[in-house]
Amino acid sequence: MIKKSSFSYVNVLAHLALLLLFLCFNHIEKQVMPYSVALYSSAVAIGTNPIVCSLLLILSFVLSGANGMLGSIGIVCLFYCILSFIFKKNHKDHQNLFCALTGLSLIGFILLGDLNNQILLERRIVFTLLCCMLAFFTYNCLVCIGKKGLKYKLTYDEHASLIVVVAVIGLGICNFISPLFWAGICAFIIPVCCYLFKFGSTVLISAVLGISLSIYYGNVGFVSVCLLWGICAQAIIKVNRYLSSLSIILIDFIVQLIFSVYPTYSLINSLCLGVGSIVFCIIPTNFLANLKEKIQAFNEKQLVRQTINRNRIMLSNRLYELSGVFAEMKQAFETFKQKQMSGETAKNIIVKQTLSSVCDGCEKNLNCKKQKDTRQQGLEKIVNIGFAKGKLSLIDLPRDLSELCTKPSELLYYVNKLLADYRAYCIEKKNVSVGRDLLAMEAEGISQILKNLALESGATLKYQSKIEKIITNNLLKNGFIVNELLVFGEGVNFCISLVISGEQFSFDGITRLIGKTVGFDVILCEKIEISQGKIYLVYKKRAPFDAVFGISRAVKQGSQTSGDTHSIIKISEDKFLVALSDGMGSGEQAEKISSVALSLIESFYKAGLSGEVILTTVNKLLAINTEDSFTAIDISVIDLNTCQADFIKYGSPYGFIVSENGVRIIEGNSLPLGILDDLRPSVCKTKIDQDGIIVLITDGISDAFGSSGEIIDYLRSVPARNPQTLTDGLLAKALSLNQNTPNDDMTALAVRVFKKQSAI
Repeated sequence: MIKKSSFSYVNVLAHLALLLLFLCFNHIEKQVMPYSVALYSSAVAIGTNPIVCSLLLILSFVLSGANGMLGSIGIVCLFYCILSFIFKKNHKDHQNLFCALTGLSLIGFILLGDLNNQILLERRIVFTLLCCMLAFFTYNCLVCIGKKGLKYKLTYDEHASLIVVVAVIGLGICNFISPLFWAGICAFIIPVCCYLFKFGSTVLISAVLGISLSIYYGNVGFVSVCLLWGICAQAIIKVNRYLSSLSIILIDFIVQLIFSVYPTYSLINSLCLGVGSIVFCIIPTNFLANLKEKIQAFNEKQLVRQTINRNRIMLSNRLYELSGVFAEMKQAFETFKQKQMSGETAKNIIVKQTLSSVCDGCEKNLNCKKQKDTRQQGLEKIVNIGFAKGKLSLIDLPRDLSELCTKPSELLYYVNKLLADYRAYCIEKKNVSVGRDLLAMEAEGISQILKNLALESGATLKYQSKIEKIITNNLLKNGFIVNELLVFGEGVNFCISLVISGEQFSFDGITRLIGKTVGFDVILCEKIEISQGKIYLVYKKRAPFDAVFGISRAVKQGSQTSGDTHSIIKISEDKFLVALSDGMGSGEQAEKISSVALSLIESFYKAGLSGEVILTTVNKLLAINTEDSFTAIDISVIDLNTCQADFIKYGSPYGFIVSENGVRIIEGNSLPLGILDDLRPSVCKTKIDQDGIIVLITDGISDAFGSSGEIIDYLRSVPARNPQTLTDGLLAKALSLNQNTPNDDMTALAVRVFKKQSAI
């Protein structure tokens, strides 16, 4: 909409364009007719300054040489200026009414005509009716261009109005300037539309542009000519936009050569089309690409995408709240932790209770009271001995107390009973404390998981509409019917979801096509059959590295079951965990302990707990048993995106990394899990060389070699390519050093990390 009281270059250009449109509307017919009144009333209706607009309208008739109509046009301008003043003063909406009053404003033209009276009355009446109809079309167009722009999707009525007005403008240019000039404009507009719109839209626009030429020449074949321009330009636009534009000149020449649609054809025809093509060619590609993105935004289904992001944010908020709940629970467990009775307090209580329960009821109590210090010191001494030994006997009675006490057996029985009660109390308090610590750690772990999930789900997904269109087109070209496709995320979080239809699916073909389109390898992560002949697929970025494994074992001589267990699990799409667990001793019990430890570690890692929480929890669970249930743990977590490895060791022997650059040693100096409540593991982070091999062993193999240096010498002497061959050789060497007799359970595990071959 042209502002009423603002001056700028944009407004100047807008008023100049309005003057040119007035001139075109005046020349819709061969004879000048005031069709521009329809455009004038629409321009005033949308808010253009009526005085400026009136001056432009009058100037257009002067330039058209229709001075005889100036009186009638003056009446139209006066009518709308007065009407605008009245409605503005009353603050009333007048837009639709202005268009409806177009016929009333032309009363002067109906009665007076032009000064030469060349226009018959009947024709003036018909013209007035046509002008009223045209006013509504022009009003819709001005609203689309002036108010909506590219901010809203056009309705069917607005599309129809644009078609009518474009045809009218083209006809006016043909009459006022030349049909060749309009053909040159068409040669510019058609390649622009080919670049911006799809095939169907381009064909429709080309046909609309040809209407003006068909009316001017009286030959409907010009619609077909413009259609051919659009079809050929659209076919070539994917190859080269410049060739697409220039192809219009060639097609026009061929059509004239075959069908002779033009009354006369010369070099000037090709020159006019060439000017339009050249103007299109000099437009920057970036400008056209940005304009295309804005236009195509109307075709994107934003509701589903916004709903997904909204639900992710809501889920993130809930997860944060739940995370806070578990964090508070952990704090509560630590705040209300009860302190255990100290040993000195317990000793004093045992002495007092013994005096009141045993000594006070004795018939010799009065005699003992006379030697109060001897009795008190004697009781304290035997209680200290009981704390040290755990249980008292007659030989533990001090000489002074044994000579004084007449019931030593009853005294020792009662003290032993109190000592047993105290031990039971200590065990109970310790178990309660450990259980409270476990609950606190689990609450902390769950809080961390929920917080990480909240951070992950709270990030708004960034959709990539351009890539979606390219992938869809490439799949369709190769015979894959894509119903829906969604691309979002960046980097390692890149994800493609699509629904395809068909009887048979070549998943490898789809994977290769998507990889070639996006420029990196992808992997099929999910595959769900929605219905008959329709399947849902999810692709993610494939990690650049992969791994192969080797495991070799030997059971201790005389034992039925190995106490060594191992684990190889996939934590996520790009991370995996390998672990060795060496239970104490050998046999079924050792195997059970190491299996339990590994199962707990696997489950916790899959759940997403941090390594520190996992290992501390497993250590406390093993230590809470009264039996000896400790195990050596050797863990390695490997990231297949970065080739980074985390080593965690609890009481395990050295680990090794074998590569072309030599052998690196991974040390560990922590005690095994389950010995002490509070243990800290040996942790190491390192980068694995491409084609490097990680070697983990149990103490059965390390003890056979005797020292880490001997193992390193052996690893240097063998080719480090096949991990299974390496572990087999390592086990065989360890057995040979022990005269082929396994004195302990022996296990060697090797992991080779290698770079995947690209599929694109």
